[in-house]
Amino acid sequence: MSDYYQQYLASMAGSGGSPNQNPQGAQYQPHQHPALPGNISPPLTTPYQSLGYFPGFADPIMFQTPKGQGGRNRKKSATGADHVKHRRTRSGCYTCRSRRVKCDEAHPICERCRKGKRDCVYPDPTSSKGQAGSSKDAALTQESSPNSSQDEADEDLERSVKLEPIIDEEKSIDSTSKSTHSLTSLPRTSTTSTSFQKSVTRQSSETPSVEGAKSASPAISTSTSASFTPSFQIPDPLLQLPISRPDWSHLPADIQSHLAYFCEHITYYNYGLVNDPDNFFNLILPSLAIQSGNEALLNAVVGFAAYHRTIQNPNGRIQDFLRYYNTSVTLLLSYLKRREKQSTATLLTILQLATIEEYLGDWVNLMGHQKAALEILTRLFAPQTVMKSATSQILLSWYIRFDVFVGMMGGFETNLPREWFSTVVSFCQGQVEKDPENLGMKTELHASALRLISRDMSILYARGGRGEISGADFATEHNRITDRLYEWRVKFDPALTNPHYRVTDFKHKVPLDDDDIVNPYKPGCLYEYPLFSTTVLTAEWHSILVMHKSQEAFALQQKPSDELRSLAYAICEIFEAVQLWPSAPNGALIPIQACLAIAALFLPRDSRHHMWLRRKYAFLESLGYVFPLTIRARMAEIFRDPSCIQWWLPNDEGLSPVLRTIRAFADERNANPVSQETEAIREISAIFAKMRFNHDTEQAVSPTGSTNSGASSLQ
Repeated sequence: MSDYYQQYLASMAGSGGSPNQNPQGAQYQPHQHPALPGNISPPLTTPYQSLGYFPGFADPIMFQTPKGQGGRNRKKSATGADHVKHRRTRSGCYTCRSRRVKCDEAHPICERCRKGKRDCVYPDPTSSKGQAGSSKDAALTQESSPNSSQDEADEDLERSVKLEPIIDEEKSIDSTSKSTHSLTSLPRTSTTSTSFQKSVTRQSSETPSVEGAKSASPAISTSTSASFTPSFQIPDPLLQLPISRPDWSHLPADIQSHLAYFCEHITYYNYGLVNDPDNFFNLILPSLAIQSGNEALLNAVVGFAAYHRTIQNPNGRIQDFLRYYNTSVTLLLSYLKRREKQSTATLLTILQLATIEEYLGDWVNLMGHQKAALEILTRLFAPQTVMKSATSQILLSWYIRFDVFVGMMGGFETNLPREWFSTVVSFCQGQVEKDPENLGMKTELHASALRLISRDMSILYARGGRGEISGADFATEHNRITDRLYEWRVKFDPALTNPHYRVTDFKHKVPLDDDDIVNPYKPGCLYEYPLFSTTVLTAEWHSILVMHKSQEAFALQQKPSDELRSLAYAICEIFEAVQLWPSAPNGALIPIQACLAIAALFLPRDSRHHMWLRRKYAFLESLGYVFPLTIRARMAEIFRDPSCIQWWLPNDEGLSPVLRTIRAFADERNANPVSQETEAIREISAIFAKMRFNHDTEQAVSPTGSTNSGASSLQ
């Protein structure tokens, strides 16, 4: 996907070092799986090409156009009464062009828009190529240039995305089967020309300044603006809050069903976030997705819901969610190809697709989304404007999570400047001062402060890895970050550890046995609503401290300390407490899974601990969170059992057919990084490169005994 983004987003041009600068002329080439240890065969492969989805490429992209559809190879249209080809005109109205139907160019309202009672908007005459004086002249100009490269490029993309035509009102509706109804047939205007109901008031003070528009807010950097051609200079209505749950009764039945599932079962924890004070994911995001013109976003959101339903369905099929995912990707590419103004809807679509990539274990494509999201985010907003609406606030938190995730896993800096991180902290501090009883904002304050520390850690490690900082300066900054981490814990707001909400009644408790390594029923780390986020933040703090302390041990070539092991046990205790708690929110383990992966590196190397971890990994994948082949190979090395590459548990225990297929699909797509950065993120070099896998098996008493301490509560 990043290779496609490079064509349309200026700041990504040339990034990634991709050898293939013309993906539309590329062909799919099956890759060769890397050699796996032992006698384990490569993961199962399946004929995905028959589904229309391309699983693996030499470049980190999600979709490619078959070679034979390039403009240079296209055969010229035949002449004659039985074959008439209409060249694309640049003077038709925007509505007909977006619907891919011929416009008669009548002014002021064309015939199709008049019959369909649609808004008829024509392009600016001064910007239309070849347009001079009248629509007739413009049409003649277009007819005289049948070899227009731009026309051919646009038609190439429309062929590649295979969008379904929109049926006019004068044609019979009965000719279209309900079963083939696609979201691509919904009325489409623009990804950014969306309008809410009249009852929603536009507040220009809460929108960012856009290049070329008057605004009182600070100017946004235009260093990456060359690739954008804004179509409308108006405030973005997507930044406004919807009044109530939207009405989607006009949508196809399958879409309605998935949206209902999304609102009932998907939480912000499913997105790896710890807070959502404005109910964005349950209310605002679905409202934005169903707005006219946002079909790419709608398919991405629906695809995410369908993915979760597919995983939980014993008879689920990979096609059940891939069709929505594929539609979202192709629509997004068509928007980019047409140079439509990028805005909130585009950014939301990219972030939602990035979340799906994370679940599929495709961190290479995730990185491509993250880079594209960065450019759009920094064009739409500035640090001074991004906190002015609930939508832009969650957009920033959503993006920052990926920024920190990619940086920490790959061993390089976060892309977003520090000012953006500190702006969130300052904003939350101000809100808490105004409303000291706001638990949601207090949670966000501590979460944002922890993200800021993580950002500074990634910068320090990246500079140290490149030799850009002396050993003395590295040690000084390392100690400063250590102090900040402990200060974060000491200053944790007492309101967020209110004993009233601490879980002490474990009616679901079962006796522990020899296979247990922690006691998940020990009070202290588990909090119920509205303080459950404290549980997640506690786990994140432990994992960040583990990473930071391990850097010190690695730099000094020392054996990991007992403190690291104690912190690792604490993470395991929190994870299992959440897993076994019947009242845990949906998706609650997703933000904690990364903590568990870090903790696994510092637990004793014996069969009991290994099997405990393997069961946790299997459980996470049963929830749909697929671990990349690289992680499985690394963990198989730690566990000293190559079979973990194929599946975590012996005899494929718990491996459903649909999960097997999804894992094979993910492995295929994640196989071929093409740059140093994508290789680093795929290999998780910042984590595993610092771990020693050859030390002797160690014996230790787990927290179920008395030697190692478990999870420490923030109190």
